[in-house]
Amino acid sequence: MLTPDYLIFIIDYEFLLTALVLFVSANFVWRFWKVRKIALIYLALTFILFAFATFFVAWSHIYHLQIYPVLLQDYMFAGFVFPFRIQGHFYSNLSDWFIILTQGWLTGSIYIFAFSIALAELGNLFLYTFSLEAFLQRKKKWILLYSLAFVPLFVLTLISFNVTLNFILAMIIGLMTYIPLVYLAVRAFRMTEKKVFRYGFLMIAMTSVFLALFFVFLFVESALTEGWSIFVPIAWTMGLIASISAYIGYALPNWFRRLAGEKTQKTKANPNK
Repeated sequence: MLTPDYLIFIIDYEFLLTALVLFVSANFVWRFWKVRKIALIYLALTFILFAFATFFVAWSHIYHLQIYPVLLQDYMFAGFVFPFRIQGHFYSNLSDWFIILTQGWLTGSIYIFAFSIALAELGNLFLYTFSLEAFLQRKKKWILLYSLAFVPLFVLTLISFNVTLNFILAMIIGLMTYIPLVYLAVRAFRMTEKKVFRYGFLMIAMTSVFLALFFVFLFVESALTEGWSIFVPIAWTMGLIASISAYIGYALPNWFRRLAGEKTQKTKANPNK
């Protein structure tokens, strides 16, 4: 059951993850400055948007503490009118619309996570663009097909104030993004013989796996628990690991090259590869 202390813990954890993901994104920007590969900018934009999505989720939780007191939620959840599940959805939807009507669209969209979900969807758009830039030569056809599905789903996210629907929309866009990235990274893994690059492609593929696990843990949170369980911070941790694995897989930092068995002399002689 949600308590103010536990929600404060989640807020602090989300702010910490925001800072860590921004730090990883800064490494992408720094790496781009060295090697001038546009794919690194797409990765940086991906995780910058993911970081701000996390930030605004934390901000929405602050709103939950300030605008809609947690103790009042606990009181309503312990009421006698409806069973817990029906009761939770009833009061949650009622409070969402009340916040939207009284506080305005922007505050309401932050409060019900629509703003954060929209930022995450934009992050997935840049992640898909990264996949095309890094692995394919002909990109216009695939970005057009992706846009035909992405644009209406993104617009629907902005105008919908249904948390469940927005979460489903984000999952659809996520699958559209992560499945091609896994396929392209695994294909590249099979085509290369150099061990360090094979490990790098595996790390890129794992990025999509961890991002998918982010949604899995949030689904478990919403479907199998009574709300605000340990699965929330676990989900955010999956997002952090995804950003780190993406950096390692594409940037191939020197310490990772050494772990993969590449000789130090080669790394120093050609640090941009």
